[in-house]
Amino acid sequence: MMPESLTEESAADWIRRGLDAWSAGIARFAITVPPSDDCVGQVGIGFEFPNRRADVFYWLARGVRGRGLATEALDLVTAWALGDHDIVRVQLITHLDNPASHAVARRCGYTREGVLRAWLPIKSSQPDVLMWSRLASDPPMPALPASVM
Repeated sequence: MMPESLTEESAADWIRRGLDAWSAGIARFAITVPPSDDCVGQVGIGFEFPNRRADVFYWLARGVRGRGLATEALDLVTAWALGDHDIVRVQLITHLDNPASHAVARRCGYTREGVLRAWLPIKSSQPDVLMWSRLASDPPMPALPASVM
C-alpha cells in the first residue's frame, strides 16, 4: 500500500521498491492523463504463476475520478494477464463501502464473489472486503466506449 503522505525522498524510495518488485512478479504502472505524464494514479498486478492466478489493484487521485481512467487501466491490465501470461483467474478486492470501485469491477467484467471477513491489514485496520474475479473462460468484454478511453 502507498503511504498516506510522501516526501519527495520517500516517494522516490517507494518507486525504487516498486521497480524491484518485478522480480517477485509484481508490476505497478502509473496512470496518467495525456498529454501530461503527471501520475494521477496507479494500477498494478501481482502474479502467482504456479497457481495461474493474479491479484490486481488500483487507486486514483480524487480530482480525476469519474473519467473512466480506473476502468481503462483495470481493463488493460486484466487483458494483459489473461491474454499474455497464461493466467486463468484475475482477482480484485474492494472495500465494502466503495461503490465506485464496485462499478469499475463490473464494467471490466468482474464477478462479485462475496465478502471476505477481516481479509488483510490495510493501513490501520483489517476490514471486511469484497472479492471479485474475472476468469479466462468468461465471455469476452465488448470494447470500452470512446468516452471511457
